[in-house]
Amino acid sequence: MSEEGFFRRWARLKTTGPVANEPATGTPAGELPASPAAPPGASALPSPKALHTPGSPDPVEPAQQRRPLPTMAEAARLTPDADFSAFVGSGVDKSVQRMALKTLFTDPHFNIIDGLDVYMSDYNKASPLTPAMLASLEHAQGLVARLLDDQRKDAEEQAALADGEGPPTTEQGIA
Repeated sequence: MSEEGFFRRWARLKTTGPVANEPATGTPAGELPASPAAPPGASALPSPKALHTPGSPDPVEPAQQRRPLPTMAEAARLTPDADFSAFVGSGVDKSVQRMALKTLFTDPHFNIIDGLDVYMSDYNKASPLTPAMLASLEHAQGLVARLLDDQRKDAEEQAALADGEGPPTTEQGIA
């Protein structure tokens, strides 16, 4: 591999084409082999840029040259069912594009919420508990009271151990 690195070489070859002094790596599938008179690495078919003469129209974009760019008046006459392809092409004024896209997105089809947006609800407002849900939580009061009582007893035992009394023994009357 050369000193320029893979990505730099790839970018250079993509923009300029293969260089004559580079070794040919074989003919890719679907590409015609180079003619015997052509330098190694050159394609048998000329590129569209090679066929372009300075006086002739650009062969890459003949459809856009035939069609005039859309105007604000045309964008104002659009309906949601119209063809918007001319308004999103290159060279169209940005204000004309914005007006056309506003018309496109006024279609109610684009106003449907999919339900997968987890951030669309306001989670700052608590929803009230229904009486049925409160009735099903009645058993939790006893559980919480027992839990708090157990925690209070554990805290008292820890305080007694800290005071130096130590845990009660069988001689002190633990049954």
